[in-house]
Amino acid sequence: MGADGWERLAENALLAFGMWSGTSRLVRRRLLEAWLEALAPVRELLAQEMTRETGKPITLARGEVGRAEATLKATFEAVASFGEESVPYDLMAGADGCRATFRRFPLGPVLAITPFNFPVNLAMHKLAPALSVGCSVIWKPCPQAPRTSQLLWESFEAARLRVAAPDHLLQLAGSDPVRAEALARDPRIAGVSFTGSERVGRHLEQVLAGKRLLLELGGNGAVVVDEGVDATAVAGHLAPAAVAGAGQSCSKAQRIYVHGRLWDAFVPAFVAAVKALPVGDPLDPATAVGPVIDEATAIRMDASLDRAVAAGAEVLLRGVRQGALLPPAILTGVPEDDPLQCEEAFAPVTVLTRVDTFETGLDRAAATRFGLRASAYSRDLRHLHLAESKLRAGGVLLNLPPTFRLDAAPFGGVAASGNGFEGPRWAMEGFTEGRLIVQGPAL
Repeated sequence: MGADGWERLAENALLAFGMWSGTSRLVRRRLLEAWLEALAPVRELLAQEMTRETGKPITLARGEVGRAEATLKATFEAVASFGEESVPYDLMAGADGCRATFRRFPLGPVLAITPFNFPVNLAMHKLAPALSVGCSVIWKPCPQAPRTSQLLWESFEAARLRVAAPDHLLQLAGSDPVRAEALARDPRIAGVSFTGSERVGRHLEQVLAGKRLLLELGGNGAVVVDEGVDATAVAGHLAPAAVAGAGQSCSKAQRIYVHGRLWDAFVPAFVAAVKALPVGDPLDPATAVGPVIDEATAIRMDASLDRAVAAGAEVLLRGVRQGALLPPAILTGVPEDDPLQCEEAFAPVTVLTRVDTFETGLDRAAATRFGLRASAYSRDLRHLHLAESKLRAGGVLLNLPPTFRLDAAPFGGVAASGNGFEGPRWAMEGFTEGRLIVQGPAL
């Protein structure tokens, strides 16, 4: 995209917003329904392109396209109940004869910035809710999957033409980060929704002060495993949550704290479960663990394993890197200040730590600046209730892996993991602003 193209994005978005923001919920729902229909003939092509560009195993890529369709459907279903609620002024003293509603209005043109690890579904989690409430959208997708993004955008354009929605309602921006930041600063852009690294997110907070900013910045997902659970069953839950898709999920199981009485049963079960997941060619439907996004990332993560071992960690499982293919690694005895414990790995690397009590595990799991997802496994209801209060995260999963997600449900983080929630109904709130409308009696 040339300089002229970037310059026109905000102007076009503002014009489209002027035409789209006043449309009815019925019209917006029809657009999303048409988009769902337009996706059907390109499902497999989207999955194939995603695998070729990002290395995501084809089975997971097909699943992601299916999830994007579910996200789109959940969005247009949420449209019917979103946007206006009655306020009971007739129950309030001093409001005789008044009627009131709390209504939500579209924020304006918004910029959506999406990452490579879920290039279709995470895009849909921003684009569909924003469009559904009356915003126009400029979409800056990840540079690693240009064909996938183009194909998704083309499916939207087919839907837009079918229902005669305004031109430039959803615009596809280039990958230039400097121009993207200038666009985010543009006063015509009312809000920015960003999913990506903590470093970039914190930079956006500084340069976009005062502007609506929704952030999902990743995490270093912790899991606490209590005594008394079925070690083999829990290991089977957590293995794909730790390494499937090369561990490139912000909610992956990265730190697993295991009660000492379960340690001897859990460790071999977990290692076996991870080893059972096929590693290799992402186009092979049997593959669960493919390459990371590029060779430089694989080299960096391989070096981080070397550093952890040099600092005293014990290797329970590790393979030999081949280009961008980094086989799953499992370590124990990793120092608490090691990056594999306190940063986001975003790779098929898992740290196991033995703890004396379940509560100690909760304390250590919570000792992080991140707060996206955390899990606890126990058969003791008191322990599960304790986990609810002690695990500070946007999502606390009980007897489920941290990666468990239903796309119609809220998803977001606290602390260094961001602010705001996605999931269609909750994302719609982020793309709107509320107004209390009060009507008094005629005078």
